[in-house]
Amino acid sequence: MGFDDFSAQQHPHINTPSLDSLAKESLQFTDFSVSPVCATTRASLLTGRDFYRTGVSGVHGGRDHMHLSEVLISQMLQKNNYRTGTWGKWHLGKTKGYLPEDRGFDEAYYAELYRHKNSEGFINAKPVKHNKWVSEVVTDYAIDFMSTPSDKPFFAYVSYLAPHEPWQAPDKYVQPLIKKGLRPTTANLYGMVEEMDNNIGRLLQFLERKNIAKNTLVIFLSDNGPWWDSTNLGAMTQKEWQERNPSQMKGNKGQSWQNGIRSPLFISWTGTWQAQKIKRYADVKDIFPTLVEILNINLPSDHKKIDGHSLLPLISASKKSFNYIPDNKITGEKYINPEKLI
Repeated sequence: MGFDDFSAQQHPHINTPSLDSLAKESLQFTDFSVSPVCATTRASLLTGRDFYRTGVSGVHGGRDHMHLSEVLISQMLQKNNYRTGTWGKWHLGKTKGYLPEDRGFDEAYYAELYRHKNSEGFINAKPVKHNKWVSEVVTDYAIDFMSTPSDKPFFAYVSYLAPHEPWQAPDKYVQPLIKKGLRPTTANLYGMVEEMDNNIGRLLQFLERKNIAKNTLVIFLSDNGPWWDSTNLGAMTQKEWQERNPSQMKGNKGQSWQNGIRSPLFISWTGTWQAQKIKRYADVKDIFPTLVEILNINLPSDHKKIDGHSLLPLISASKKSFNYIPDNKITGEKYINPEKLI
């Protein structure tokens, strides 16, 4: 999913009301980078470290197996009394010991890669099949997990497969786009984004319905830039590719040009952080140390070097009032609440 794959980015065909609404309520980091491919981004996201340090250098051929000595945010949260769950794409190791249920997740649905319709995979290592599209399946799992009564808070890592190739989406999303004149190739791609957006809306509505939105930090990002070819429908035309990239950035998924690594980053904390755009550079490695600070987690003295930097200094420097700016748990730096300077 690319930086421009939202209706809020003036995309001419994609309609994403849920993500557009989330963006309006969020801190939007407008210059946020990930890696050119998914596994390397995920390694940095979950550890706060450069992906090469973690042993992840690519997506297949064993290059996506993260060192067992790495400590993931899920493991840190488990130790700090959180329930943890993940559903969907994993791509950080396909063998025993490397699977999500082995890496700090109490519940894990390892979805079969590249299978969008009639999703199948493993729920805590047990094979399961579903007569549903995978975006709906992972959302159902996440909502069931968050609904489970518990005196512990939850960490839900919802990892959609959409809009990865092969481009396939339910007809109710595809047919309206075809009627608008789009070819099946792009109609299926954009239909995948719209289906995912609908399911993200279900998650956000659940938080509101259960009256826990104010107690829940919501983070949205992509794992790399857009791709132009589907394995079963063919490539986008030059005109379609230009329409898909109104920001006119250079490159695509798999390349380190801006369009290969620039991602949206929306962070919402209803009632605590005010919506705004933060036009400072940020990186996927920064998510881990940001969460560590927000949750006041003390890392063990022997924890491996964190390469990312907390985003809280950028937030506190915005001169907008926030209710909660903790001290930096990694460096000991004291943050100044901008309210006190006014």
